[in-house]
Amino acid sequence: MVKQFLFVFFLCWTLVSCQKQEERGRQEVGISFSYTPFTADPRKSTDPVTVQLSFMLYEGLTRVEEDGTVTLALAEKIQISKDRKNYIFTLKEAMWSDGSPLTAYHFEQAWKRVLDPSFASRSAHLLYPLKNGAQAKKGECSIDEVGVKAIDEVTLLVELEHPLPYFLQLVSFTTYFPVPYHGDEVPHPDHGGDLLTNGPFMLSAWKNDDEITFVKNPYYWDANRVKLEGIHALIIGDEETGLRLFEQGDIDFFGGLTSPLPLDAVATLKEKGIFSEKPSTGTAFSTFNVNRYPFNNVHIRKAFAYAIHRKTIIENVSQMDDDSASGPVPHILKEAAVTFFEDYNKKLAKEHLKKGLEELGISEKEFPRVTYYYFSSKIQKNLATALQSYWKKVLGIEVELQAHDLKSHIAKLKSRDFQIAQMSWIGQYYDPMNFLERFENKEAFRNYSGWENPRYTKMLTYSHNMEGEKRAALLQEAEALLMEEMPIIPIYHYHMTYVKNPHLKNLKITPTGVILFHYSYRGF
Repeated sequence: MVKQFLFVFFLCWTLVSCQKQEERGRQEVGISFSYTPFTADPRKSTDPVTVQLSFMLYEGLTRVEEDGTVTLALAEKIQISKDRKNYIFTLKEAMWSDGSPLTAYHFEQAWKRVLDPSFASRSAHLLYPLKNGAQAKKGECSIDEVGVKAIDEVTLLVELEHPLPYFLQLVSFTTYFPVPYHGDEVPHPDHGGDLLTNGPFMLSAWKNDDEITFVKNPYYWDANRVKLEGIHALIIGDEETGLRLFEQGDIDFFGGLTSPLPLDAVATLKEKGIFSEKPSTGTAFSTFNVNRYPFNNVHIRKAFAYAIHRKTIIENVSQMDDDSASGPVPHILKEAAVTFFEDYNKKLAKEHLKKGLEELGISEKEFPRVTYYYFSSKIQKNLATALQSYWKKVLGIEVELQAHDLKSHIAKLKSRDFQIAQMSWIGQYYDPMNFLERFENKEAFRNYSGWENPRYTKMLTYSHNMEGEKRAALLQEAEALLMEEMPIIPIYHYHMTYVKNPHLKNLKITPTGVILFHYSYRGF
């Protein structure tokens, strides 16, 4: 009976999909974004939707593939000095979408502009490994002293402050993409005029809160291998509406980081056999403000961390096959999963609560009022409610929940105007350092907790001169120290979940959740 149902389902879906495809064109596909991308400047991309847009419109020197390996993109070859501090990139012959040459000067101008103190980019810190990068951003030296220089049109010299084992991973991210306009900010598409890009696709139409249309870029350096002629991205904020459009054949890919699946539909999608998932570099967590009472006490932080049952939360809240987390670094970035503390240890949670109360000099009845902040969405609310119930059940502590829109929530975290709050991170590059560097010091970007430890900082610094197993062991030791002092409560590591039209072939998804449509095609 189940097989018969699946056969009928796929038959109906195929007929509808074929009809829709005839309306759109044979090599065109439909996708969805849950909101309109914030910018068309790849150097300002931080959120999943805007990052996805950047990877469709632009390309950098390297590219991260589906298995996490790095391949050459605009770089034809790379020479690395013996001390691993100097890189010479030789560029492929490439053009912008108007047919004009793309040169090494575009890279130099784009990177230096990011490091200009007047250029607002939340990912500017990713260029700090460049020689004098951080100093230039702070206005402590001239932009001309930054370690990137175009020797000629096809040769780019890059000087680093220190060796960086993951540098080729790092330059694959959007902050390192080239832009035209002499490195100035890329104009927003709704301001009029053509948008010059260098990726596999270029912009055809941009309608805020409605639809963004892409067409194949004939001047892309590898255009002969790009088979899709067009991509239609519908802006759909409602998850149920998005799924319905997928089932109607208006969308060929739904889910992932750009348009989350409705949780209530997951069981049905699994039954239909059209549900897919894969581990990704994402972590959901709660962050303490370690300088705010009572979470300035490590025992109180540990009590809150040990009191929750991650496995049950995953089963009942995320409803996916996410991985239980005892550290910030996702399991996919390690050769083997490591457990830094036992999950749901009620005995230890109560012991740490007792120690914390003693050190604070208060009784259980005198424990201060705690407000837990999260950003408004169904899954975030469900997660916050689950945590609230564990803290009440195990510790006897009443925690008030308060929701804000995402922009306001992030502002609260950045200003450290909170006691404890909920957040999640998606990796920008494929290396454990992307998660560990966020605690390098209390001023580090996205270190909402305000925690720092000189020993931890030294470990990260020493790791720059290591590779392979020695580096992995040192980074694991650093993560263990981080979890010993518990500035955050890791909850689970994401699995990327989605549904896809079976006729959409050769779709690649990177571990950081970026969908690569470069060589996808529609097959029948």
